[in-house]
Amino acid sequence: MRTHSLISFAICCAAFGSFSHASWTLDNDSSTVNFISTKNEHISEIHHFTKLSGKLSDSGQLQAAVQLSSVETNIAIRNERMQTYLFDVKNTPEATITAQLPESVMGMGAGTSAMVTLDTNITIKGKSAPYSVELSISKDDDGSFHATTVKPVLIKAANHDLDPGIAKLQELAGLKSIGLTVPMTFSVTFNQ
Repeated sequence: MRTHSLISFAICCAAFGSFSHASWTLDNDSSTVNFISTKNEHISEIHHFTKLSGKLSDSGQLQAAVQLSSVETNIAIRNERMQTYLFDVKNTPEATITAQLPESVMGMGAGTSAMVTLDTNITIKGKSAPYSVELSISKDDDGSFHATTVKPVLIKAANHDLDPGIAKLQELAGLKSIGLTVPMTFSVTFNQ
Protein backbone atom coordinates (compact mmCIF):
# COMPACT_ATOMS: atom_id res chain seq x y z
CA MET A 1 0.00 0.00 0.00
CA ARG A 2 2.75 2.41 0.95
CA THR A 3 4.54 1.87 -2.41
CA HIS A 4 1.27 2.46 -4.26
CA SER A 5 0.69 5.70 -2.32
CA LEU A 6 4.19 6.95 -3.08
CA ILE A 7 3.75 6.22 -6.78
CA SER A 8 0.40 8.04 -6.81
CA PHE A 9 1.96 11.01 -5.01
CA ALA A 10 4.84 11.11 -7.51
CA ILE A 11 2.41 11.05 -10.45
CA CYS A 12 0.38 13.89 -8.93
CA CYS A 13 3.52 15.95 -8.37
CA ALA A 14 4.65 15.36 -11.94
CA ALA A 15 1.24 16.37 -13.26
CA PHE A 16 1.15 19.50 -11.11
CA GLY A 17 4.69 20.37 -12.22
CA SER A 18 3.72 20.20 -15.86
CA PHE A 19 0.87 22.68 -15.29
CA SER A 20 3.03 25.09 -13.31
CA HIS A 21 5.34 25.67 -16.29
CA ALA A 22 3.58 27.96 -18.73
CA SER A 23 4.37 28.28 -22.38
CA TRP A 24 2.93 30.35 -25.21
CA THR A 25 2.41 29.61 -28.90
CA LEU A 26 2.49 32.15 -31.71
CA ASP A 27 -0.96 32.82 -33.16
CA ASN A 28 -0.42 32.96 -36.93
CA ASP A 29 -3.84 34.51 -37.61
CA SER A 30 -3.14 37.44 -35.26
CA SER A 31 0.49 37.98 -36.30
CA THR A 32 2.25 39.57 -39.24
CA VAL A 33 5.77 40.23 -40.53
CA ASN A 34 6.16 43.00 -43.12
CA PHE A 35 9.14 44.26 -45.08
CA ILE A 36 9.73 47.06 -47.56
CA SER A 37 11.70 46.71 -50.78
CA THR A 38 12.95 49.70 -52.75
CA LYS A 39 13.67 49.52 -56.45
CA ASN A 40 15.09 52.10 -58.87
CA GLU A 41 16.00 54.25 -55.84
CA HIS A 42 12.55 55.79 -55.27
CA ILE A 43 9.88 53.07 -55.62
CA SER A 44 9.11 51.33 -52.32
CA GLU A 45 6.63 48.50 -51.83
CA ILE A 46 5.34 46.69 -48.74
CA HIS A 47 5.38 42.89 -48.67
CA HIS A 48 4.59 40.32 -45.99
CA PHE A 49 4.73 36.66 -45.01
CA THR A 50 1.60 34.62 -44.33
CA LYS A 51 2.97 31.66 -42.35
CA LEU A 52 4.60 32.20 -38.97
CA SER A 53 5.19 29.92 -36.01
CA GLY A 54 6.88 30.17 -32.65
CA LYS A 55 7.12 29.32 -28.98
CA LEU A 56 7.80 31.33 -25.84
CA SER A 57 8.81 29.43 -22.71
CA ASP A 58 8.02 30.43 -19.14
CA SER A 59 11.71 31.28 -18.72
CA GLY A 60 11.50 33.80 -21.59
CA GLN A 61 13.19 31.82 -24.34
CA LEU A 62 11.72 32.92 -27.65
CA GLN A 63 11.96 30.96 -30.89
CA ALA A 64 9.98 32.06 -33.95
CA ALA A 65 10.09 31.05 -37.60
CA VAL A 66 8.93 32.56 -40.88
CA GLN A 67 8.08 30.20 -43.74
CA LEU A 68 9.91 31.95 -46.58
CA SER A 69 7.74 30.24 -49.22
CA SER A 70 4.81 32.25 -47.82
CA VAL A 71 6.22 35.57 -49.07
CA GLU A 72 3.42 37.70 -50.53
CA THR A 73 4.24 40.62 -52.82
CA ASN A 74 0.89 40.64 -54.68
CA ILE A 75 2.66 39.61 -57.88
CA ALA A 76 2.84 35.83 -58.42
CA ILE A 77 6.00 35.79 -60.56
CA ARG A 78 7.78 38.04 -58.07
CA ASN A 79 6.79 35.69 -55.22
CA GLU A 80 8.26 32.76 -57.17
CA ARG A 81 11.47 34.62 -57.98
CA MET A 82 11.99 35.63 -54.36
CA GLN A 83 11.38 32.06 -53.22
CA THR A 84 13.86 30.67 -55.76
CA TYR A 85 16.61 33.26 -56.17
CA LEU A 86 16.52 35.31 -52.98
CA PHE A 87 15.53 32.87 -50.23
CA ASP A 88 16.36 29.51 -51.89
CA VAL A 89 13.40 27.94 -50.07
CA LYS A 90 14.26 24.41 -51.23
CA ASN A 91 17.42 24.48 -49.12
CA THR A 92 16.52 27.06 -46.47
CA PRO A 93 12.73 27.10 -46.02
CA GLU A 94 12.68 29.17 -42.81
CA ALA A 95 14.05 32.36 -41.38
CA THR A 96 14.28 32.28 -37.59
CA ILE A 97 14.50 34.72 -34.74
CA THR A 98 15.66 33.84 -31.25
CA ALA A 99 15.83 35.97 -28.12
CA GLN A 100 15.76 35.86 -24.34
CA LEU A 101 12.98 37.98 -22.86
CA PRO A 102 13.88 39.62 -19.53
CA GLU A 103 12.24 38.63 -16.26
CA SER A 104 10.51 42.03 -16.15
CA VAL A 105 8.54 41.06 -19.27
CA MET A 106 7.77 37.51 -18.22
CA GLY A 107 6.52 38.80 -14.86
CA MET A 108 4.19 41.41 -16.35
CA GLY A 109 0.71 41.56 -14.86
CA ALA A 110 -2.45 41.25 -16.92
CA GLY A 111 -3.46 44.50 -18.58
CA THR A 112 0.03 46.02 -18.46
CA SER A 113 2.47 47.07 -21.17
CA ALA A 114 6.13 48.00 -21.45
CA MET A 115 8.70 49.34 -23.90
CA VAL A 116 11.60 46.92 -24.29
CA THR A 117 14.83 46.86 -26.29
CA LEU A 118 15.53 43.23 -27.07
CA ASP A 119 18.75 41.67 -28.34
CA THR A 120 17.78 39.15 -31.00
CA ASN A 121 19.50 36.81 -33.42
CA ILE A 122 17.99 36.55 -36.90
CA THR A 123 18.94 33.73 -39.26
CA ILE A 124 18.20 33.82 -42.98
CA LYS A 125 19.68 31.33 -45.47
CA GLY A 126 21.72 29.83 -42.65
CA LYS A 127 23.47 33.13 -41.90
CA SER A 128 22.87 34.61 -38.44
CA ALA A 129 23.31 38.19 -37.29
CA PRO A 130 22.45 40.13 -34.11
CA TYR A 131 19.81 42.86 -34.21
CA SER A 132 18.58 45.19 -31.50
CA VAL A 133 14.78 45.41 -31.66
CA GLU A 134 12.64 48.06 -29.95
CA LEU A 135 9.26 46.64 -28.95
CA SER A 136 6.03 47.58 -27.30
CA ILE A 137 4.90 44.51 -25.34
CA SER A 138 1.55 44.10 -23.62
CA LYS A 139 -0.11 41.28 -21.71
CA ASP A 140 -3.85 40.64 -21.92
CA ASP A 141 -6.17 39.48 -19.16
CA ASP A 142 -6.14 35.97 -20.70
CA GLY A 143 -2.33 35.81 -20.39
CA SER A 144 -1.57 36.44 -24.08
CA PHE A 145 1.48 38.50 -25.01
CA HIS A 146 1.45 41.02 -27.89
CA ALA A 147 4.69 42.46 -29.25
CA THR A 148 4.94 45.17 -31.91
CA THR A 149 8.02 46.84 -33.30
CA VAL A 150 8.30 50.50 -32.31
CA LYS A 151 10.87 51.18 -35.04
CA PRO A 152 11.63 49.15 -38.20
CA VAL A 153 14.44 46.63 -37.95
CA LEU A 154 16.96 47.26 -40.73
CA ILE A 155 17.89 43.88 -42.22
CA LYS A 156 21.17 44.10 -44.12
CA ALA A 157 21.35 41.79 -47.12
CA ALA A 158 25.10 41.28 -46.69
CA ASN A 159 24.56 39.81 -43.20
CA HIS A 160 22.58 36.92 -44.68
CA ASP A 161 24.22 36.29 -48.07
CA LEU A 162 21.23 37.82 -49.86
CA ASP A 163 23.25 40.10 -52.17
CA PRO A 164 23.58 37.57 -55.04
CA GLY A 165 19.85 36.86 -54.94
CA ILE A 166 19.01 40.56 -55.04
CA ALA A 167 21.34 41.01 -58.01
CA LYS A 168 19.54 38.17 -59.80
CA LEU A 169 16.12 39.69 -59.09
CA GLN A 170 17.36 43.02 -60.39
CA GLU A 171 18.59 41.36 -63.59
CA LEU A 172 15.36 39.41 -64.17
CA ALA A 173 13.15 42.46 -63.61
CA GLY A 174 15.39 44.78 -65.64
CA LEU A 175 15.77 47.22 -62.77
CA LYS A 176 18.47 49.83 -62.23
CA SER A 177 18.72 49.00 -58.52
CA ILE A 178 17.20 47.16 -55.56
CA GLY A 179 18.00 48.36 -52.05
CA LEU A 180 20.34 46.18 -49.97
CA THR A 181 18.93 47.27 -46.61
CA VAL A 182 15.36 46.19 -45.95
CA PRO A 183 13.17 47.68 -43.18
CA MET A 184 11.15 44.98 -41.38
CA THR A 185 8.30 45.40 -38.92
CA PHE A 186 6.22 42.84 -37.08
CA SER A 187 3.30 42.47 -34.75
CA VAL A 188 2.95 39.08 -33.06
CA THR A 189 0.64 37.47 -30.53
CA PHE A 190 1.57 34.56 -28.29
CA ASN A 191 -1.35 32.70 -26.68
CA GLN A 192 -0.98 30.64 -23.53
